[in-house]
Amino acid sequence: SYTANMACEFGYPVVAMPENDDLKKQVQSTKVFMSKLLVERGQSFLFYEMDVWFVRSPLRMLQQHMHEYDFLCSTHQWNPGELNIGFYAALANEGTVNYFQDSLQIIEKNPLAHDQKIMHVVADDNTATLENRTLQDHNNCGWCGHENVSFPAIKATNPIRVGRLDPHVVVSSLYPVPTEGTVALHTLADMPLKGPFGKEMVAKELGVWYGWGKATSKAGYYHREGSYRRYIFLENGGTRGGQSFVQSKGYHDERGFRRQIAVLATLAKVTNRILVLPQVLSDYHAQPLWIYLDLESLEKLGIVYRETNFASNKKSWYSHTTPFASVTQMAIVESSNEVQLLTTDGGNQTTASSDRIPVSSFTTDDPLSAFFAVAISHPQVKDSEALFVNLDHFQGGHIGSVGVQKLHDKLAWCACGIGHGKKYNEKSATHLGSTNHCYGSGIAV
Repeated sequence: SYTANMACEFGYPVVAMPENDDLKKQVQSTKVFMSKLLVERGQSFLFYEMDVWFVRSPLRMLQQHMHEYDFLCSTHQWNPGELNIGFYAALANEGTVNYFQDSLQIIEKNPLAHDQKIMHVVADDNTATLENRTLQDHNNCGWCGHENVSFPAIKATNPIRVGRLDPHVVVSSLYPVPTEGTVALHTLADMPLKGPFGKEMVAKELGVWYGWGKATSKAGYYHREGSYRRYIFLENGGTRGGQSFVQSKGYHDERGFRRQIAVLATLAKVTNRILVLPQVLSDYHAQPLWIYLDLESLEKLGIVYRETNFASNKKSWYSHTTPFASVTQMAIVESSNEVQLLTTDGGNQTTASSDRIPVSSFTTDDPLSAFFAVAISHPQVKDSEALFVNLDHFQGGHIGSVGVQKLHDKLAWCACGIGHGKKYNEKSATHLGSTNHCYGSGIAV
């Protein structure tokens, strides 16, 4: 898994445990058990799950709040009164020992209980005791995970001070929305996940994923140098970095959309470039490609890709001020039947150079083959870090040449369709969660 690989890369000892029913029962209460163990030993701590992504260090926030509270916990973006135990801090004292002990006992006696709900209820009982409010037993507490869960009110002898973090500081949500003051994001899911893909893609698109490869690496996820910095982008007319479903040419044309992506992916493969996924411009929203395309099928073809937001993330930039050392824009101009190139270095338009290559100068009269030949061998293109290709000319056209059809037939797609009434047509990029994809389950068409 990514977590294990990253831990190994940074030299942490890792023990792989086989998954089985006994293990699942053991880990259900491990979070609470380890918290209790730490405070019993006098150790204050910060806990966070592996799908919490830090935007900045939490130390200043903890220093600000931990003199006020014994237990500080994140809340849900949709309900600031509900604890989210994916991120919490605790001071070591008698009260927190009792808090984790009480929570652990209830969880162990009620296998159907939800650990997060129990910790919330026990925290509320502590607050009620501290404020001299009347306590009530928790009978048939369906909110606690199951209607058969029942337990008496917790009359804490050393009630703890419970703090709830602002939901914009640690953003815990199916659809996390970061703000200026966000410290961390916690990407949640509304169903069990089979792998980390969805949560990773949400974190990447929001710019909070850590990547891999140390700063000294020349070929890390974000930090890359020299010949490792080779990217390809889609740049169709009026939609830089995107593919539109709503322009008159190709309006709601699902087959044409798939052909365009196949051409782009084939170009990435034959030019040995990293494919920066285009955004999809639907009827109402800009969306990432991964809600339509099964990205596992790209991986199986040996095509390396990056998220749609990659070029906006300064961790990937050539320098602090410049995304790419050089950029080449490439398109076929139908009126003159030629491939046109425009190259700039470091974003400096005054040093731009251009070239025009007639399609007729190639042995084949196939524009797509000519386009590929220029992309593969022209010096301007070969030497550029970022290649932006305009594929408007091939919208709905023949793709049987240069291996595009073969790759097209191996791409797998999500069964969501495009256009009015389709599954994701009205899904905005800010309302996409970790389950809105078909990684590993797409269908070749």
